[in-house]
Amino acid sequence: MAKVYLGIDIGGTWLKGVAVGLNDSLTIPDVPGILEKCPVVRVKSRLSNGSDTIGFIGALEDLLDKLLSDGQKVGGIGISTAGVVDYAGKKLLIAASHIKALTNNSWVVWLEDRFRVPVTLINDADATSVGAASLGYLTGLKTIGVMPIGTGLGFTVWRNGRKWTPNFAIPLLGCTYTPSGYYDEIASASALAEFDPAKKLGNIFTEDKYLSVRDQYLKNLAGIIGTAHLLYGINKIVIGGGLSVAVSEVQFPLAASLEEGLKKENLLSCPGVEIEVMPEGNTLPLLGAVLLAIGEEKAQDTRFKKEYSRYNTEIPYDDSVRLEKLNTDDLVRLLWNSEQESGENLEKSLAAISEVSEKIVLSLTNGGRLVYVGSGTSGRLAAIDTVEIACTFGFPRDRVLTFISGGVADASIDIETNFEEDASSVPDLLLANITAKDIVIGISVSGSAYYVQSALGYAKFVGAFTVMVQEEEVQSLPFCDRVISLQSGNEVLAGSTRMKAGTSTKKVLNFLSTSAMIRLGKVHGCYMTEVECINEKLIQRAKHILKTLFYLDEDEAYNTLKENNFVLSRAISKLDK
Repeated sequence: MAKVYLGIDIGGTWLKGVAVGLNDSLTIPDVPGILEKCPVVRVKSRLSNGSDTIGFIGALEDLLDKLLSDGQKVGGIGISTAGVVDYAGKKLLIAASHIKALTNNSWVVWLEDRFRVPVTLINDADATSVGAASLGYLTGLKTIGVMPIGTGLGFTVWRNGRKWTPNFAIPLLGCTYTPSGYYDEIASASALAEFDPAKKLGNIFTEDKYLSVRDQYLKNLAGIIGTAHLLYGINKIVIGGGLSVAVSEVQFPLAASLEEGLKKENLLSCPGVEIEVMPEGNTLPLLGAVLLAIGEEKAQDTRFKKEYSRYNTEIPYDDSVRLEKLNTDDLVRLLWNSEQESGENLEKSLAAISEVSEKIVLSLTNGGRLVYVGSGTSGRLAAIDTVEIACTFGFPRDRVLTFISGGVADASIDIETNFEEDASSVPDLLLANITAKDIVIGISVSGSAYYVQSALGYAKFVGAFTVMVQEEEVQSLPFCDRVISLQSGNEVLAGSTRMKAGTSTKKVLNFLSTSAMIRLGKVHGCYMTEVECINEKLIQRAKHILKTLFYLDEDEAYNTLKENNFVLSRAISKLDK
């Protein structure tokens, strides 16, 4: 029997919802088409300054009565809302005064008690981003600002496949204050519609009597986009919300008008910003909420909890040793001995590493991506591998990704501070639009990080090949296809997995990516033929490779590189002819 997944979008005036049925024969790529045929139900939200959660729960009951039929089984609930949502998607932390009642979490508890399914919250701009990603709006090696515009201005940043949140904070562009007011007010499509007696936004963009009002609005919006470009390095803006619906219905060229406005403003490189209007508009946050509901249920279905007593890395390497009593020479030798043992133990996993490397080659050959997911040290080690694959082998940066719990923006200067490892990574994978072509490798030394487990569980559901890298040797796990066991053993400093386990993890990643790149033809003999010439040392390396492979002298090698714009692979191709 098909389950129903609920997507709910909370607005200040209206509460909107949709119920999408999904059976075993349907998958994530089918969801947008199914949702398009589902009726969107809306009721008054009963939210205002001073309102309470009791009234809002009453509105939820009204909505659910209209959405659900008797006997329908709910699989999961995704909720899109304005405001700041906590990292785990469990509660609303900060909200405007008219929806402040939602910061009392009793309404979420009420939904969980009623349906006994995952209930997950997401900021409305982020929900729009998830919907946009599923429809192919967010792709490539770009920094894209997702800008739903309705009553206010929503904004979130997608960068090279990932949500971008420096300082763990969403970019509240709408809260920017100017002498003319907040950006929320200046960009408001609802406020713009008030100029028309019938309050039809489309009329503002089609009738000549509104020309001056329209031109001023477009100038202001272009200025806001220019600010976003300067603050976040935006290459592209995608506009959703009620504004995108209205201009699409009347076929007003909003994107072209704004791009022309940016040229007039002449803000640094701002004229290079691409603008696209998403006609799906208000459907996008509902789509994002439904996808989140499905993804969270599938991830939780395979969640695996391990007893603390089974963590080998939490047990001391030698509990008779008083580390603080050892001199430095003895300490270093003890660390060296333990590292040697863990390196030898890794030999037991070489067959598994070889198999997974072949799977990486197959995935990348077929247009897929290599995706790492990790927490703490594991995530940082994966990020190092991701960065170095591109510059060492010239492999496209948008086809090798790392996700780290807490986000990648501050990964090199901070570590998770608020249980991020225990949160789900499903929103991150939805934003990356993971498909069956991809290979997803999760890294959790203890095997317990739910951020990693949820990534693998969701990726396996969509058909991607999934691998868990962990310390313990096991035959299988419910959330992945293969396991690579580090078998690094107990740590000298109990629990410090940046040590033996970290070293073993780095080795596994080195073996996987390097062998895969070699199998993909990125080398000639013992030389890297697609190294990027991005500094003097690498230019010298490229010259040496040309001299060695083609018996050139110093000047010939340098001139050949220069003639080919310092692209080594191009120089080799020319000499090979």
